[in-house]
Amino acid sequence: MSRKKSQKGSGGEKPHVAITEAEWSVMELLWEQSPRNSQEIASLLETRQGWKRATVLTLLTRLVAKGALETEAQGNRFLYSPAVQRSACVAEETRSFLERMFGGALQPLLAHVAEHHELSRKDISELKALLDEIKPKS
Repeated sequence: MSRKKSQKGSGGEKPHVAITEAEWSVMELLWEQSPRNSQEIASLLETRQGWKRATVLTLLTRLVAKGALETEAQGNRFLYSPAVQRSACVAEETRSFLERMFGGALQPLLAHVAEHHELSRKDISELKALLDEIKPKS
C-alpha cells in the first residue's frame, strides 16, 4: 500500500491548517481513531450530525486539499488519516481567535474572562500558578 502525503514541499507536518467547524467533526473522528475509510466516516457522521454522504465526501476532499488529511489507497477506496496533530489545529484556532477578537493581545482576553465569567478562588489560584510557570520568550 502506498501512502499519499497530501502536502506539498518537504513532507513535514504543515504548521498552520485552518479548518472550519464542520471539518472539525471529521478531524475529531480521525484523531480518535485512524485510518478510516469514507464509508465509515460518513456512517458515523450521519448518525452524529445527520449529514449525507455527499457532504462528508466534500469535507474529506477539502481536508485533503488543505493538507490536514493524508490518504492511503486500499483497493478501490482510500483510507484517511490526520496529517496534522490536534494540538497544531488547536494552536491555529487559538491564534486566529485571539487575532480576530483581541487584536492578537492576550491581556484583553484575560481581562474579558475575569470581567464576564465567575472565577472561583481555585480558578484564580490556578491561573496565577500557570502565569508564574510561564517563561518569557524574549
